[in-house]
Amino acid sequence: MKTSIIPLCYGKQFTDGTMSQEDWIKEAVELGLDGIELYEPFLSSLDSSGKASLAEAIHNAGLEVSKYASGCYAHTECCLCNPQEREQAIAYVKQSVDEAAIFRTDTVRVVSGVGGKGLEHEVVLQSVADGLRACLDYAEEKRVMLAFEDHFGVGTNIDDFMKILELVDDERLKVNLDTANATNGTAVDLARLVAARVVNTHLSDRKGHDHAIVVGKGDVDFGGVFSELKKADYDGWLSLEVFVGGKENLQFSVDHVRNAWNDA
Repeated sequence: MKTSIIPLCYGKQFTDGTMSQEDWIKEAVELGLDGIELYEPFLSSLDSSGKASLAEAIHNAGLEVSKYASGCYAHTECCLCNPQEREQAIAYVKQSVDEAAIFRTDTVRVVSGVGGKGLEHEVVLQSVADGLRACLDYAEEKRVMLAFEDHFGVGTNIDDFMKILELVDDERLKVNLDTANATNGTAVDLARLVAARVVNTHLSDRKGHDHAIVVGKGDVDFGGVFSELKKADYDGWLSLEVFVGGKENLQFSVDHVRNAWNDA
Protein backbone atom coordinates (compact mmCIF):
# COMPACT_ATOMS: atom_id res chain seq x y z
CA MET A 1 0.00 0.00 0.00
CA LYS A 2 1.17 3.51 -0.80
CA THR A 3 1.77 5.83 2.15
CA SER A 4 1.65 9.59 2.44
CA ILE A 5 1.48 12.25 5.15
CA ILE A 6 -0.43 15.49 5.62
CA PRO A 7 2.12 17.27 7.82
CA LEU A 8 -0.07 19.34 10.13
CA CYS A 9 2.74 19.02 12.68
CA TYR A 10 4.75 21.47 10.58
CA GLY A 11 2.02 24.09 10.26
CA LYS A 12 3.84 26.66 12.40
CA GLN A 13 7.08 26.13 10.48
CA PHE A 14 5.33 26.55 7.13
CA THR A 15 3.67 29.71 8.41
CA ASP A 16 6.75 31.38 9.89
CA GLY A 17 9.02 30.35 7.01
CA THR A 18 11.38 28.12 8.96
CA MET A 19 10.34 25.20 6.76
CA SER A 20 9.56 25.37 3.06
CA GLN A 21 7.52 23.01 0.95
CA GLU A 22 10.80 22.00 -0.69
CA ASP A 23 12.22 21.11 2.75
CA TRP A 24 9.17 18.94 3.37
CA ILE A 25 9.48 17.23 -0.02
CA LYS A 26 13.07 16.29 0.83
CA GLU A 27 12.04 14.93 4.23
CA ALA A 28 9.17 12.96 2.69
CA VAL A 29 11.63 11.24 0.37
CA GLU A 30 13.94 10.46 3.29
CA LEU A 31 10.99 8.95 5.20
CA GLY A 32 10.39 6.56 2.32
CA LEU A 33 6.93 7.92 1.53
CA ASP A 34 5.24 7.32 -1.79
CA GLY A 35 3.53 10.68 -1.75
CA ILE A 36 2.44 13.70 0.23
CA GLU A 37 -0.97 15.14 0.91
CA LEU A 38 -1.47 18.83 0.27
CA TYR A 39 -3.47 21.07 2.61
CA GLU A 40 -4.91 24.20 1.05
CA PRO A 41 -4.26 26.62 3.97
CA PHE A 42 -0.53 25.82 3.73
CA LEU A 43 -0.55 26.87 0.06
CA SER A 44 -2.52 30.12 0.34
CA SER A 45 0.54 32.28 -0.40
CA LEU A 46 1.14 30.58 -3.77
CA ASP A 47 -0.36 31.84 -7.00
CA SER A 48 -1.17 29.51 -9.90
CA SER A 49 2.40 29.62 -11.16
CA GLY A 50 3.75 28.81 -7.70
CA LYS A 51 1.40 25.88 -7.36
CA ALA A 52 2.42 24.54 -10.75
CA SER A 53 6.08 24.81 -9.72
CA LEU A 54 5.36 22.98 -6.47
CA ALA A 55 3.57 20.23 -8.36
CA GLU A 56 6.58 19.85 -10.62
CA ALA A 57 8.95 19.67 -7.64
CA ILE A 58 6.85 16.97 -5.96
CA HIS A 59 6.71 14.77 -9.03
CA ASN A 60 10.37 15.37 -9.93
CA ALA A 61 11.23 14.01 -6.47
CA GLY A 62 9.49 10.75 -7.38
CA LEU A 63 6.48 11.46 -5.18
CA GLU A 64 2.75 11.62 -5.90
CA VAL A 65 0.07 13.82 -4.37
CA SER A 66 -2.21 11.45 -2.51
CA LYS A 67 -5.03 13.99 -2.27
CA TYR A 68 -5.81 17.68 -1.98
CA ALA A 69 -7.36 18.57 1.38
CA SER A 70 -9.64 21.55 1.17
CA GLY A 71 -9.65 23.77 4.23
CA CYS A 72 -13.31 24.64 4.76
CA TYR A 73 -12.75 24.09 8.47
CA ALA A 74 -10.08 26.79 8.39
CA HIS A 75 -12.41 29.24 6.63
CA THR A 76 -15.24 29.91 9.04
CA GLU A 77 -17.08 31.99 6.45
CA CYS A 78 -17.14 29.02 4.05
CA CYS A 79 -19.50 26.46 5.46
CA LEU A 80 -21.70 23.81 3.88
CA CYS A 81 -23.74 23.41 7.07
CA ASN A 82 -25.17 26.94 6.93
CA PRO A 83 -27.60 27.50 4.04
CA GLN A 84 -26.68 31.21 3.96
CA GLU A 85 -23.01 30.38 3.32
CA ARG A 86 -23.48 27.25 1.25
CA GLU A 87 -23.08 28.81 -2.20
CA GLN A 88 -19.74 30.30 -1.16
CA ALA A 89 -18.68 26.91 0.18
CA ILE A 90 -19.73 25.18 -3.06
CA ALA A 91 -17.60 27.62 -5.05
CA TYR A 92 -14.69 26.89 -2.72
CA VAL A 93 -15.02 23.12 -3.20
CA LYS A 94 -15.10 23.58 -6.98
CA GLN A 95 -11.95 25.70 -6.75
CA SER A 96 -10.33 22.87 -4.78
CA VAL A 97 -11.24 20.48 -7.58
CA ASP A 98 -9.48 22.78 -10.05
CA GLU A 99 -6.39 22.91 -7.85
CA ALA A 100 -6.34 19.13 -7.50
CA ALA A 101 -5.86 19.00 -11.27
CA ILE A 102 -2.79 21.25 -10.96
CA PHE A 103 -1.23 18.78 -8.54
CA ARG A 104 -2.27 15.72 -10.61
CA THR A 105 -4.37 14.08 -7.94
CA ASP A 106 -7.85 12.66 -8.43
CA THR A 107 -9.14 13.12 -4.86
CA VAL A 108 -10.31 16.15 -2.89
CA ARG A 109 -11.09 15.89 0.82
CA VAL A 110 -14.24 17.82 1.73
CA VAL A 111 -15.68 18.65 5.15
CA SER A 112 -18.84 20.31 6.41
CA GLY A 113 -17.12 23.35 7.90
CA VAL A 114 -18.44 25.12 10.98
CA GLY A 115 -21.22 27.67 11.27
CA GLY A 116 -24.50 25.88 11.85
CA LYS A 117 -24.93 27.21 15.40
CA GLY A 118 -28.53 28.15 16.15
CA LEU A 119 -29.96 26.16 13.25
CA GLU A 120 -32.11 23.07 13.67
CA HIS A 121 -30.02 19.92 13.41
CA GLU A 122 -32.03 18.53 10.50
CA VAL A 123 -31.54 21.80 8.60
CA VAL A 124 -27.79 21.56 9.09
CA LEU A 125 -27.58 17.95 7.87
CA GLN A 126 -29.73 18.73 4.83
CA SER A 127 -27.63 21.78 4.00
CA VAL A 128 -24.40 19.76 4.08
CA ALA A 129 -25.96 17.10 1.88
CA ASP A 130 -27.33 19.64 -0.61
CA GLY A 131 -23.96 21.35 -0.83
CA LEU A 132 -22.05 18.13 -1.41
CA ARG A 133 -24.53 16.98 -4.05
CA ALA A 134 -24.20 20.31 -5.85
CA CYS A 135 -20.47 19.71 -6.35
CA LEU A 136 -20.57 16.18 -7.72
CA ASP A 137 -21.28 16.93 -11.38
CA TYR A 138 -18.44 19.45 -11.52
CA ALA A 139 -16.01 17.03 -9.85
CA GLU A 140 -16.99 14.24 -12.23
CA GLU A 141 -16.41 16.51 -15.25
CA LYS A 142 -12.90 17.17 -13.93
CA ARG A 143 -12.33 13.47 -13.18
CA VAL A 144 -11.94 14.12 -9.49
CA MET A 145 -13.52 12.26 -6.60
CA LEU A 146 -14.94 14.12 -3.62
CA ALA A 147 -14.16 12.28 -0.38
CA PHE A 148 -16.31 13.42 2.56
CA GLU A 149 -14.58 13.20 5.94
CA ASP A 150 -15.93 12.54 9.42
CA HIS A 151 -14.54 15.90 10.47
CA PHE A 152 -15.19 18.37 13.25
CA GLY A 153 -18.12 20.63 12.56
CA VAL A 154 -20.72 18.16 11.35
CA GLY A 155 -19.82 14.56 10.72
CA THR A 156 -17.95 13.15 13.69
CA ASN A 157 -21.17 11.66 15.01
CA ILE A 158 -21.46 8.39 13.13
CA ASP A 159 -25.25 8.62 12.87
CA ASP A 160 -25.01 12.14 11.41
CA PHE A 161 -22.29 11.09 8.99
CA MET A 162 -24.36 8.18 7.70
CA LYS A 163 -27.45 10.39 7.48
CA ILE A 164 -25.60 12.88 5.29
CA LEU A 165 -24.49 10.10 2.94
CA GLU A 166 -28.11 8.90 2.83
CA LEU A 167 -29.41 12.40 2.05
CA VAL A 168 -26.86 12.91 -0.72
CA ASP A 169 -27.92 9.57 -2.17
CA ASP A 170 -25.19 9.48 -4.80
CA GLU A 171 -22.46 6.85 -4.94
CA ARG A 172 -20.14 9.36 -6.58
CA LEU A 173 -19.61 10.87 -3.13
CA LYS A 174 -16.79 8.90 -1.57
CA VAL A 175 -15.38 8.83 1.96
CA ASN A 176 -12.13 10.01 3.48
CA LEU A 177 -11.98 7.94 6.66
CA ASP A 178 -10.44 9.74 9.64
CA THR A 179 -9.51 7.25 12.33
CA ALA A 180 -9.52 9.70 15.26
CA ASN A 181 -12.74 11.65 14.85
CA ALA A 182 -15.68 9.28 15.29
CA THR A 183 -18.03 9.84 18.21
CA ASN A 184 -20.84 7.60 19.52
CA GLY A 185 -18.71 4.73 18.24
CA THR A 186 -15.17 3.96 17.18
CA ALA A 187 -13.19 4.25 13.97
CA VAL A 188 -13.70 0.50 13.51
CA ASP A 189 -17.48 0.96 13.76
CA LEU A 190 -17.42 3.68 11.12
CA ALA A 191 -15.05 1.72 8.87
CA ARG A 192 -17.42 -1.23 9.01
CA LEU A 193 -20.23 0.97 7.69
CA VAL A 194 -18.39 2.88 4.96
CA ALA A 195 -15.45 0.69 3.90
CA ALA A 196 -16.85 0.15 0.41
CA ARG A 197 -16.92 3.93 -0.18
CA VAL A 198 -13.53 4.80 1.32
CA VAL A 199 -11.06 6.05 -1.29
CA ASN A 200 -8.56 7.72 1.02
CA THR A 201 -7.70 7.99 4.69
CA HIS A 202 -6.54 10.26 7.45
CA LEU A 203 -4.74 7.90 9.80
CA SER A 204 -4.70 9.94 12.97
CA ASP A 205 -4.48 8.92 16.62
CA ARG A 206 -5.95 10.07 19.93
CA LYS A 207 -6.06 9.43 23.66
CA GLY A 208 -9.46 10.33 25.02
CA HIS A 209 -10.17 13.75 23.52
CA ASP A 210 -6.49 14.54 22.93
CA HIS A 211 -5.49 14.47 19.26
CA ALA A 212 -1.94 15.71 19.84
CA ILE A 213 -0.72 12.13 19.84
CA VAL A 214 2.01 10.52 17.76
CA VAL A 215 0.28 8.14 15.33
CA GLY A 216 0.72 4.65 16.74
CA LYS A 217 1.03 5.75 20.39
CA GLY A 218 -2.65 6.40 21.09
CA ASP A 219 -5.80 4.34 21.46
CA VAL A 220 -6.90 3.95 17.83
CA ASP A 221 -7.24 0.33 16.71
CA PHE A 222 -5.55 0.62 13.33
CA GLY A 223 -5.53 -3.14 12.88
CA GLY A 224 -9.29 -3.27 13.33
CA VAL A 225 -9.82 -0.42 10.87
CA PHE A 226 -7.54 -2.04 8.32
CA SER A 227 -9.32 -5.38 8.66
CA GLU A 228 -12.58 -3.69 7.67
CA LEU A 229 -10.93 -1.91 4.75
CA LYS A 230 -9.34 -5.11 3.53
CA LYS A 231 -12.72 -6.85 3.54
CA ALA A 232 -13.82 -4.21 1.03
CA ASP A 233 -10.64 -4.68 -1.07
CA TYR A 234 -9.43 -1.19 -0.25
CA ASP A 235 -6.50 -0.15 -2.44
CA GLY A 236 -6.29 3.57 -1.75
CA TRP A 237 -3.68 5.56 0.09
CA LEU A 238 -2.65 5.12 3.71
CA SER A 239 -2.35 8.84 4.40
CA LEU A 240 -1.20 9.77 7.90
CA GLU A 241 -2.55 12.94 9.49
CA VAL A 242 0.02 13.95 12.08
CA PHE A 243 -0.38 16.79 14.57
CA VAL A 244 2.83 16.27 16.53
CA GLY A 245 6.17 14.95 15.52
CA GLY A 246 9.47 15.67 14.01
CA LYS A 247 11.25 13.31 11.68
CA GLU A 248 11.90 10.55 14.23
CA ASN A 249 8.26 10.38 15.31
CA LEU A 250 7.07 10.52 11.71
CA GLN A 251 9.27 7.55 10.82
CA PHE A 252 7.85 5.63 13.80
CA SER A 253 4.31 6.41 12.64
CA VAL A 254 4.92 5.40 9.03
CA ASP A 255 6.47 2.11 10.12
CA HIS A 256 3.64 1.48 12.61
CA VAL A 257 0.95 2.02 10.00
CA ARG A 258 2.66 -0.14 7.40
CA ASN A 259 3.13 -2.96 9.90
CA ALA A 260 -0.47 -2.70 11.08
CA TRP A 261 -1.68 -2.92 7.49
CA ASN A 262 0.44 -5.95 6.73
CA ASP A 263 -0.68 -7.69 9.93
CA ALA A 264 -4.40 -6.96 9.54
